[in-house]
Amino acid sequence: MRRPSLFTLWIGAALAIASGSPAVLAQTFPDRPIKLIAPVPPGGSGDFVSRLIGAAAAEALGQQVVIENRPGATGNIGTVAAVKSPADGYTVLLCSIGNCSVNSSLYASPGFDLFRDIAPVVLVGSSINVLTVGKNTGIHSVKEMLSQAKAGRLAYGSSGVGASNHLAGELLKKLTGVQMDHIPYKGSGPAITDLLGGQIQVFFDNEPSILPFIKSDKLRAIAVTGKKRSPNLPDVPTMEELGFAGFVIEPWYGIGAPAGTPAAVINKLNAAFNSGMQQESVRKTMLSAGITPAGGGPEVLRSHIRKEYDRWGALIRAQNIKAD
Repeated sequence: MRRPSLFTLWIGAALAIASGSPAVLAQTFPDRPIKLIAPVPPGGSGDFVSRLIGAAAAEALGQQVVIENRPGATGNIGTVAAVKSPADGYTVLLCSIGNCSVNSSLYASPGFDLFRDIAPVVLVGSSINVLTVGKNTGIHSVKEMLSQAKAGRLAYGSSGVGASNHLAGELLKKLTGVQMDHIPYKGSGPAITDLLGGQIQVFFDNEPSILPFIKSDKLRAIAVTGKKRSPNLPDVPTMEELGFAGFVIEPWYGIGAPAGTPAAVINKLNAAFNSGMQQESVRKTMLSAGITPAGGGPEVLRSHIRKEYDRWGALIRAQNIKAD
């Protein structure tokens, strides 16, 4: 057999570069900034996580990670934009309990296939929801809250239909039979404003965004939805402690990429985000905000997405929840 000439090898390499072959792409990646699409408004928990972990991963990648907020349709708009981007690793997506588990059961056509269009990269971390009431409600416990709900209708807010704080309210209604009006908002910020003003009385918000208002004594926390109490709120009981078995809701965050992104590129991204989360300053910031760092390989996020999809899909069907 004749050995290939140097000219033939050079032509082959040039064609590989021109075609953007996965092998060559993985060797040169990244050679320009990476875009992280956060399908949430600025200022909330998801935006906070995106900016913190994006900056940390940028150090390991040697390239800037630019955050692009693309909110709307409970995360569907930004998710669609991400999965339709070139599968080259230069566009990644903030995954959360909403866009990467709930929406595929909530919407008849979210615009993407959760298991076909998103390649898991890494599970970033998880938080809890805090059952919070306005100071002017006179409510100091879940028992008092349920009594008021039975006597007249209480309104609870959420950051959108299908958000974890919406599902928390629906789960409480399912377990107790108590009715509360659901008022969806476009993000946590407007809901908190109305909770402070008394337009709504109850809000199961993510700890990172509600914690400052609790610490400043503007709002009152009466329960948390974690498996254990929050270190930031050690005197606030869990819902399970109060007798609500299985009432564990832990909003989570991860990083995904468009399906078809080369495995070697996924692995580089995974290593960079894991490296970022291992920085002491990043871990400290996450924990102080109420987010427990996770990490691990892409398979950890893949398994978590499947588990959360199955769990919340069952609740959505049981409560007949639909995206309006």
